Amino acid sequence: MSDQIIGTVRTSIGKIKKIAPGTIRLDSTFEELKMDSLDGLDLFFELEEAFDLTIPDERARSLHTVRDIVGEIEKLLAECRPGAPVQN
Repeated sequence: MSDQIIGTVRTSIGKIKKIAPGTIRLDSTFEELKMDSLDGLDLFFELEEAFDLTIPDERARSLHTVRDIVGEIEKLLAECRPGAPVQN
């Protein structure tokens, strides 16, 4: 997994929830982070802008952990840039 993507996701969550990004684990769930649906929308809008991509609603609904979000962003970036390696 890309450290840059992980850092951006953690920073975005930290900004929205007003918590230190370093306290956010890859396995943290939205529930553990006390993120409601509005927080989730804010997060996805911010990440879409940060990475210049669109996260389809049906895919966003299947994301439950920070690791899920990072993995999905990596997949979407690879789809937008064919031939780009997906890091695991």
